[in-house]
Amino acid sequence: MNNVLFDYLDDFVVVYLDDIVIYSRTLEEHVNHLSLVLSQLRKYTLYVKMEKCEFAQQEIKFLGHLVSKNQAPRHVKDLRSFLGLANYYRKFIAGYSKKAASLTDLLKKDAKWIWSEQCEEAFQNLKNVIASEPILKLPDFELPFEVHTDASDKAIGGVLVQEDVVSKYTKLKE
Repeated sequence: MNNVLFDYLDDFVVVYLDDIVIYSRTLEEHVNHLSLVLSQLRKYTLYVKMEKCEFAQQEIKFLGHLVSKNQAPRHVKDLRSFLGLANYYRKFIAGYSKKAASLTDLLKKDAKWIWSEQCEEAFQNLKNVIASEPILKLPDFELPFEVHTDASDKAIGGVLVQEDVVSKYTKLKE
């Protein structure tokens, strides 16, 4: 499926096995993207089951995660999930504890759930830091890759890393 939709991957399409997600900024753009993807599938005589399709959704469940446009956590469970991801990269984020303080305060035993402006700012800041170099960047195919995995009773995760990039960044922080 990746080969069939290669031209659209990461521009407006994500593919996992036989699941296809088409994301767009506007409804008009979405209709155009949908048309391109369906035409490409038809070209390769691939078909979709209409009863399994959802179109023009504001949020979707994909690979066990609720995906929506820049939505902040709405519950402690959502925040724990986000901080779990952020904590994985904490050693590469200078001042992580300070950046995440207002969020981790919401996880304290008797804390009331109040999503303040400070929480929103911390959330957006952490998302931006995680999505920037050197944490997320295009791979260097000349360097070796490592696969880091973790699992629990409820989830499994994996990250493809290149240690040279990580070690160079760690040296810069020291």
